[in-house]
Amino acid sequence: MSGIDSMKTPRAVLIWLRCVCLSVVVILVVGGITRLTGSGLSMVDWRPVMGVLPPLSQTEWEEVFDQYKAFPEYQKVNSGMNMEDFKFIFFWEYLHRILGRFVGLLCLLPYLWFLWRGKLSKSMISKGLCLVLLVGAQGLMGWYMVKSGLVQNPEVSHFRLAAHLGLAFAVFGLAWWMMLGLSENESVGDDSLRFRSIAIGLLILLCLQVTYGAFTSGMKAGYGYNTYPKMGDDWVPEALFGLSPFWQNLVSDKFSVQFIHRWLGTVLTLSTICMGWFAIRSGSMNGLQTRRLYCLLALVLTQFSLGVFTLLFLVNVPVLLPVVHQLVALFLFAAFLAFVHSLGKSPTSVSRLA
Repeated sequence: MSGIDSMKTPRAVLIWLRCVCLSVVVILVVGGITRLTGSGLSMVDWRPVMGVLPPLSQTEWEEVFDQYKAFPEYQKVNSGMNMEDFKFIFFWEYLHRILGRFVGLLCLLPYLWFLWRGKLSKSMISKGLCLVLLVGAQGLMGWYMVKSGLVQNPEVSHFRLAAHLGLAFAVFGLAWWMMLGLSENESVGDDSLRFRSIAIGLLILLCLQVTYGAFTSGMKAGYGYNTYPKMGDDWVPEALFGLSPFWQNLVSDKFSVQFIHRWLGTVLTLSTICMGWFAIRSGSMNGLQTRRLYCLLALVLTQFSLGVFTLLFLVNVPVLLPVVHQLVALFLFAAFLAFVHSLGKSPTSVSRLA
């Protein structure tokens, strides 16, 4: 968005987008806890409107618990669970769904109000509509994911889990990008533009890494080998890549998925550091780009360290470390977007396009 558009946009729009980003951060944390505490299948139906209120009486609780007992997760995993334990897992899934409705309304209602009041530029209108559609798709994918676990094998599809997580990142990313478009950036030199394609490539690699993180979580692949850098005593254990056809190993074999996830993270970290080193040495970065680059480098190193600690101590800290690891992945995603945004078109490039 141009500086003229940003000056016309009211501060309320910026506050709205900040709230959307913050709400996604909150729901991502709650969603991670829901997943890691095994709470995701505790609500076996989906009532977007009537499901707002939780069970309020003992009779209602018993009815909801009886519904849960009719499904394979209780019969095969949680047989003998008492009411108090059920209330615990129900709480996290219920909170996750309520927050999902809140995020949806937070995207939709202010957007409609700003649209009605004529407070949005043409660019913001189209991006805001995409934001609303994305959050709607996120809600539908959430239920589609839960349905995949209400079967004989009570495990949600790791493909649907990855799609659900990816849509959450997309909602955050679009709102964050819209926010960045409202800020007044420093002028960009032509020399710094050469790093834009590299940064975009690394951002795509991060998105692939996040996808494999969801695969690792969905298949509980993190418990396979809790050593680093080797997997057990080997760099490439014999258990890897045993499926046929070979491509199945890339998405459906838990040990192979963990192998890919850990080395994708290593490649991403080293590549980002190399890009940062060359960018800083080039002397072409302005103040804003330099600050965002240092933030990006700090986050990629933090995320890599968290990944290693999560792998080594997952058995001892099965909830906290994975949740923080996932949250920092979102922050790293935001840092990449901010750095790419700061590497925008230079004044001379803009003048050529005008």
